[in-house]
Amino acid sequence: MPSVFLLRRCQPSLKKVESALADMADWWVCGSADRVREAGEPIRAKSPDIVACDLRLLDGNAGRLAQQLLQWQHRPQLLLLTPTLDDPQLFEALRFGASGFCVDAGNGTSVVWGLRQLASGRSTMSPAIARQTLALFGLGRSSLAEAQQAAAAQDLSPRAKGMLRCEQHLLSLLAHGLLISEIDRLWQLTVAEIEQRLQRIYLRLHALSEVPALQAA
Repeated sequence: MPSVFLLRRCQPSLKKVESALADMADWWVCGSADRVREAGEPIRAKSPDIVACDLRLLDGNAGRLAQQLLQWQHRPQLLLLTPTLDDPQLFEALRFGASGFCVDAGNGTSVVWGLRQLASGRSTMSPAIARQTLALFGLGRSSLAEAQQAAAAQDLSPRAKGMLRCEQHLLSLLAHGLLISEIDRLWQLTVAEIEQRLQRIYLRLHALSEVPALQAA
């Protein structure tokens, strides 16, 4: 049974997610908090599988928690809950350790969807995050004509900082504005396979941040 620790800035939002999860026998809410500074020790003690955290909290943002978790040898996955994709803190938190995000519609069901997706090893990505990821790795966009070819999905040649050519192609398609459902048809893959690749790209982002985080610790 997967366990989740909820870190939300207000009680009504917390209660809605707890209510949505109460109807799911296969999930367990092991704790909650509304401030980053209060969450570290309870999360370490309860060792949840996933921490679902509002991007912005009463005493800071989720990037602070992501960097803290990045220093742990055994750390939970971090799901970011955001009302908008335009917040500049979103990429920073993903870069420093968050495994995915979902746009919180305010009714709890969107958070449940995000938890299920993350637990199955799947993540999503916006065009802006794809562009920022390419820039962080020092890579330009692949040409649209090249990236759309089915063969592009299988190109395992290495690129900068551990990125694979097929991952550069995937980020490029997203940066150009293609939907995952469009990419899966072009590449003859399933949506789940595309989303699993995206979670691996987030892990590559984390690897870039792990050494500085450990040095700081």
